[in-house]
Amino acid sequence: MISNYSAALEVLNENVLSKIKGKKIVNMSTISPTESKAVGKLVIENNGKYIEAPVSGSVGAATAGVLLILVGGNEADTKDLYSIFDILGSKTYYFGELGKATGAKLVLNSLLGIFGEAYSEVLLLAQNFGIDTETIVNAVSDSRMSSPLFQEKKDMLANREYPAAFMLKHMTKDLKLSNEEIENRKLSLPLIEDTTKNYSEALEQGYGEQDMTAIFEILSKKND
Repeated sequence: MISNYSAALEVLNENVLSKIKGKKIVNMSTISPTESKAVGKLVIENNGKYIEAPVSGSVGAATAGVLLILVGGNEADTKDLYSIFDILGSKTYYFGELGKATGAKLVLNSLLGIFGEAYSEVLLLAQNFGIDTETIVNAVSDSRMSSPLFQEKKDMLANREYPAAFMLKHMTKDLKLSNEEIENRKLSLPLIEDTTKNYSEALEQGYGEQDMTAIFEILSKKND
């Protein structure tokens, strides 16, 4: 899976485009709906078929073959791809025309970023109250506010060590894509917008190669 729109265009160079007639190009990277439609136009203009199929899940899910596959494009073009998707993931969702699956991926990753910041903020609040970190982490784990994401990230937050499952630089990139679409649609979604600013600041301060939960560090610095 390639990382961004520029990489997608680099892969689809003139040499490749000259050989895609009648072939299917499946893009599993996270790009914006606007970008995906532009890639699709390029492929279709060269007589190829384009399917967007971004995935939800980090390294562990990919290794275990339990990614969620989010599919968009001409439905007839996707039918013979499901046997491949079934190897890569545990579930495949078809969203409709181009732009909808990439939009769904930004929805999921916006929520992921918000959860990462929310968990960091409440742990900082607990520390400010003088509450033992391990105790409050266990309390959240046993509460209705727990989630698979919290279970995956809680030790990173408690130990302030962030081995990358999903790098902060990729989280920031996806949030920025969401913000671009928000601006293009003239929406007001302050939680996504404010979360993006904090991740961007963490990226600028050198946390990009660490797990997205390193957002905790920038929030901690703001409250020293």
